[in-house]
Amino acid sequence: MSLSRLRPGRLAGALAAVLASAAFVAAPAAADPTSTPSPGSEEPADAAGSVSWSVQPSTASGPDGRNAFIYELEPGGTVSDVVRVNNFSDTPQTFRVYSQDAINTPEGSFSLLEGSETPVDVGLWAAVSHDTVEVPANGHVDLPFTLTVPANATPGDHAGGIVASLTDVVTEENDNQVLVENRVGTRIYLRVGGDLAPSVRIQAVSASLDNGWIPFTGGDMTVSYELENTGNVRVTGSQLVDVEGPLGVGLKSVHPEDLPELLPGQKYTVTVEADGVQRLGRVTARLTVDPSSLNVPEGSPEPPSVTGVASAWAIPWPELVVLLVVVVLLWLLRRRSRLRRRKAADAIAAAEARGRAAAAAEAAGLQAPRVVAVVTGGLLALLALFGLGGGLTATATERPPGPGEMDVTVTVPSTTPTGDDTGSDSGDSGDDDGGAGGDEDGTGEHPPTGADIAGWVGIGGLLLVFGTLMVRSMRGTDEAPA
Repeated sequence: MSLSRLRPGRLAGALAAVLASAAFVAAPAAADPTSTPSPGSEEPADAAGSVSWSVQPSTASGPDGRNAFIYELEPGGTVSDVVRVNNFSDTPQTFRVYSQDAINTPEGSFSLLEGSETPVDVGLWAAVSHDTVEVPANGHVDLPFTLTVPANATPGDHAGGIVASLTDVVTEENDNQVLVENRVGTRIYLRVGGDLAPSVRIQAVSASLDNGWIPFTGGDMTVSYELENTGNVRVTGSQLVDVEGPLGVGLKSVHPEDLPELLPGQKYTVTVEADGVQRLGRVTARLTVDPSSLNVPEGSPEPPSVTGVASAWAIPWPELVVLLVVVVLLWLLRRRSRLRRRKAADAIAAAEARGRAAAAAEAAGLQAPRVVAVVTGGLLALLALFGLGGGLTATATERPPGPGEMDVTVTVPSTTPTGDDTGSDSGDSGDDDGGAGGDEDGTGEHPPTGADIAGWVGIGGLLLVFGTLMVRSMRGTDEAPA
């Protein structure tokens, strides 16, 4: 049981002017009289919680276990039955009893039109014996009613219900008085004879997707559509939603629960959730509904399947952020590696430059001694040649007083000595006291002897050998591996 409220204003006569109606509480749809008893037959309570009552199918001898009135009549046919109103409270209660047409709510639930609305179908065809009834405390009352099908009634299913309502006056916090109608009822399912033509259609298909911000988990897709019963039979059905990405790549398949019963001429909105849809750009939801008729004879035609399509954008923002971070990290790592390689190359180039400079300096340092050695060897060789080409001349001059003393001068002549004039002053000193080594002319010079020449040749040869050894030593040092 639920409540419906109407504000009539503060005028005294407003309470009699308007009755609000509440949602209808009834048994679930039943295909036969042996279905589970209706929750509405248990103990509903009014707004204050002080009164509880129920409505159920009955007979002249009492309830027979039915939870709904189910009839099959031909146009113009009539059926009589009994409805029982139970009062579970400790005080007598007066209920308003009436019949009304059934509808589907926008969510698909079974309900009845509000009591203030005029019925045009089963609610009009059913006539209860009393509009109001007083039910004793903890008692019940059985009310007979008659259902008459018009001769021009359309074939197929018709639905309605019989309601027992209780109206209370409620004062709200702002001192407004509100009429609250609490009602409980039981269902009536009527099938009028004729051709059955089950049919449904899908319209207003839409899809939306909540991308979310957790990478690689997918987004939550919501598919909504309006299912309308365009046939003349109550239907239910199964539904399937396939979500596809670009190029028809399958992303998700969802099998929601079966659809609630849909009355002929009624429609309701169905919402299907598909979680974990991968973000691949434009995604498409393909909807398939396989309807099935309720309580039809074997061999009756079944409604064909219907489909619908809707698309939505699933932009991979979280994945793009992750990709951007990865690209930046790779770029930084590559840049760091490139800088390291560049530094290593610069260090190698600098080391090679230093090595070349050191080698050049070392080569220059080794070349100088080599040149010196070569020059020295050459000079020594020239000196040796001079020694070979000339002789030594020794001149002894006896100085007058200085007993026992003698001056000896050794010179390297540049020309062959002659004895023309050099001994004119002392040429006659060739006696025993004269200077030894003079010639006939008294010059005092001695021509080079064989020993002198051999000595100079030996010295020159030694110097030449020494210079050659120095050059070879320097060359060996230069060619030795570092």
